[in-house]
Amino acid sequence: MLVQLTISDFAIVEYASFTPGKGLNILTGETGAGKSLIIDAIGALLGHRIGRDYVRKGCDKAVIEAVFDCSGLDVIPKYLNDEFGIETEDGTIILLREITKDGRSIVRVNGRALPVSVLKSVGAFLVDIHGQHDQQTIFDSSKHLGILDDYLGEAIRPHIVAFSEKLDEYREILQKRKQYEADPLKSKQMQTLLSYQISEIEEGAFSEGEEEELVEKLKILKQDEKKRMHLSYVQEALSSEDSDSPLSHLQDASGHLDALAAIDPSYSKYAEQLKSICMDLEGVRDEICGPDAMTYESYDEVEARLEKLRGCAAKYGGTVAAMNVFLADAKERLSILQEGDTRIKELNSERASLEKELVGLADKIHDLRVEAGKKLSSEIVSEVAFLGLPNASFEVSFTQRPKERFFSKTGYDEVEFLFSANKGEDLKPLSKTASGGEAARIMLAIKTILARADATPVLIFDEVDSGISGEAAKAVSVSMKKLSKFHQVFCVTHMGQIAAAADQHFFISKDQSGERTKTNISMLDDEGRIAEVARLLSGNSEDPQSRILAENLIRERK
Repeated sequence: MLVQLTISDFAIVEYASFTPGKGLNILTGETGAGKSLIIDAIGALLGHRIGRDYVRKGCDKAVIEAVFDCSGLDVIPKYLNDEFGIETEDGTIILLREITKDGRSIVRVNGRALPVSVLKSVGAFLVDIHGQHDQQTIFDSSKHLGILDDYLGEAIRPHIVAFSEKLDEYREILQKRKQYEADPLKSKQMQTLLSYQISEIEEGAFSEGEEEELVEKLKILKQDEKKRMHLSYVQEALSSEDSDSPLSHLQDASGHLDALAAIDPSYSKYAEQLKSICMDLEGVRDEICGPDAMTYESYDEVEARLEKLRGCAAKYGGTVAAMNVFLADAKERLSILQEGDTRIKELNSERASLEKELVGLADKIHDLRVEAGKKLSSEIVSEVAFLGLPNASFEVSFTQRPKERFFSKTGYDEVEFLFSANKGEDLKPLSKTASGGEAARIMLAIKTILARADATPVLIFDEVDSGISGEAAKAVSVSMKKLSKFHQVFCVTHMGQIAAAADQHFFISKDQSGERTKTNISMLDDEGRIAEVARLLSGNSEDPQSRILAENLIRERK
């Protein structure tokens, strides 16, 4: 239940705080005092879109904060703990939303900053708001199936899930069959293209990480090219076969020194030194220019391999990993096209089998809906009779979807609500027969019936009494009172008959004593309730007859 709501600088609400109680909480007040703003503020905490226009003029931000007691409702604490690691103490959940003057929203759940979207998830468990616009929903036949399924609740949900999963399989079969049923010429052309693409990728036999390896190898080969140039020069200089090489000249000089030493022994020392130098140079030549000194890989081959890899990658996904994915997909597509008629027959057989299963599941869903439709119709007739339409008839009409779009995610049913307000009149589509007041009562009847089985702890009704009066208003108050036994109920109303049923009655007023208008919320005591109900009944809170009637109504509702 909602324990406390605090609103600051929200539209004309400078500051308002109220502490609702269990049961039925009634909100009434002067026209334009801000009753709907209270609902808008709660809506903001449920993740509804709220713009910067709601920030009070001259203020930096609007702040709404609500404290909920969720003890006994384990699903919300579990969701917050599992998804965000938020612990709840004694089931207490505090929602806060700030709307800045530049339109930004700041959301906190138990002090933790979270996205606005989280409020929608949490709010769906906490509060259900029923406003005047809901009356238009009842006229839209496309919404009727959803209303019926909401009424069935968990009794139908597993069947729809099973049907939906089977429908996905069925649609996948249809999609595969389309691939086989392509134009023969186009199929042949596609097979040729796929075969070429598969061949090109497989011939490349590229491996992940190979591009990086080839790039690194090219760097090394560039260095090898420089080394090769220098070694070639050294090899040429130290060649003994080339008569013009420096080593050949030194060897010739060594021979001449040997001849000189034979003539004059004083040259022997120099002859030995030069001979040693020649031998050392030959050793250097043999060591660095031998056949095993360097192994060179073809730079052109490596570069060609890298270009081929990059060319294939550009055509088939950008990376080797993407190429492999493309290859697998191309093989599957080629296989599909090559299998032809044989696979079509297999798929047709699978489709027929799945279609039979789908019809069986849809029949089960249909049977559940038909049975529920009868029960819902009976309950709505009973409820609207209580709400002032004693001769009304209501029926849930079923038709099957046309064959070309037979299956939808929810089965093959199309549902429409039929209605007649008067005895002896034919049932017709609700949108063509119900007046605004009648639609309001039907919608309230449906909401009342659905809410009995609804686990949402807080229900808010925003002026759903529009278009009704007298005995019908009294009946609405009794319905609200019944609901408040199972839920915490808030009702914004302008009718004294409904306000009289309050367990707690809050009065919303405007204070225009200063330069700015302010909205105030106050909880009425017994005397205040009598005066407010009297005002709603006659427009005069001091009228003796109205006060007597108000007292009687309040006593009767108790």
